[in-house]
Amino acid sequence: MGENGEIFPDDVMIDILKRLPVKYLMRFKCVSKNWENLFRTPHFTAQHLRHSIQNRFLLLQRIQRSPTSPVCSTPTSFCLIGPDLSVHELEFLNFASNGAKIVGSRNGLLCLRHTDHALSICNPATRQVTQVPRTLTDVRTLYYFGFGYSPLVNDYKIVRICVCESYESDDDDDNEGNDGIVVLDDIHVNRVEVYSLASGSWRQVDASNLQNLCLVSNAIAAGGGMFWKATTSSDLESSQDPDECLVSFDVGHDVFRLLRGPESHPLPTTYSSTSVLAEYNDKLVMFHQFMMGNFHNFMMVNGEISLIDLWVLDNTHTYAAEGERWIKRYRVGPFSRIIYPISIWRDQIVCHQLLEHVDESGIVKTTLSILNPYSRELKNLPAHRNENYYVSFNYAESLACSQHSA
Repeated sequence: MGENGEIFPDDVMIDILKRLPVKYLMRFKCVSKNWENLFRTPHFTAQHLRHSIQNRFLLLQRIQRSPTSPVCSTPTSFCLIGPDLSVHELEFLNFASNGAKIVGSRNGLLCLRHTDHALSICNPATRQVTQVPRTLTDVRTLYYFGFGYSPLVNDYKIVRICVCESYESDDDDDNEGNDGIVVLDDIHVNRVEVYSLASGSWRQVDASNLQNLCLVSNAIAAGGGMFWKATTSSDLESSQDPDECLVSFDVGHDVFRLLRGPESHPLPTTYSSTSVLAEYNDKLVMFHQFMMGNFHNFMMVNGEISLIDLWVLDNTHTYAAEGERWIKRYRVGPFSRIIYPISIWRDQIVCHQLLEHVDESGIVKTTLSILNPYSRELKNLPAHRNENYYVSFNYAESLACSQHSA
């Protein structure tokens, strides 16, 4: 109500409410039945999300370093970094995840992969958790996951890509991800299953065009799609550098396509390079990171330099009809140290700075930082701990429901 007891118009009230954190909206549901119903409407949920995205957090998954087998490391906790670089622990997610790894973050919903191979979809802000039913098959295989959203069908989907039938592990109960010994000759995509949150069920989809491909990255969700880096299986046995391509999955149509990456100008042979996928303003981007010499030389010799290019798939939402159109956004560098980009948050590059020494266990020391690509200012993030490495996600609070439609 106003100062003289008058009631605010509905549009003014909505404009106020959409700016509030979710925890307050959850309390305000008790104020009136009308407000409770308002917070459930798609229109208000969308308005609140659009405002929340402008103040999105950086979600960090801390993973304990393992001196004996880094890929077998397990998550220890999660935290949020605010726009002012303040650190907020996610007690609910730390409790609910129970050692799970985040598959993806989309519109305030997180897809979690648990240690018992189960999946769940969680909204940390509303504290709503939905267990995902088991997949259609439970074969002994390696697999990749993706989590995305399509506004075209207003649905969230999980993609499960089985990539290897020949697998060896010392622990028969742990055959997920990259935790065992893989026979490289048999790496190929052999089955894909898709879970729809709207229907609450899995179904197998055609992935014949992914045969002979080996995925070499985790999934990135952007626009209405999911994306992975890939190479052909035969390239693994070749003495030549493998040719990379991109695998895209259209969430709205359940269709896989192969994309070409950006064509970068060649650098001198003294440089080595790597590429990293990320999401920026709901578009797919690719970092090209160039390093003079190689990693071993960097650890032994001072003065090595690195560069970072950022390419944007400008038509991320329409590439299927028009073909890929990559635009180079900027080049940042050179740096007198190795800067390894991992994501973009609020127009800045989240990156690891590699230090010039290793600890007694042989683990390379890194510092988690954010890099302003225009001023080249580097800031260390306060959440950094030497005993952990980090996986980062953009996260915006929302009222999105993690339960499938009835």
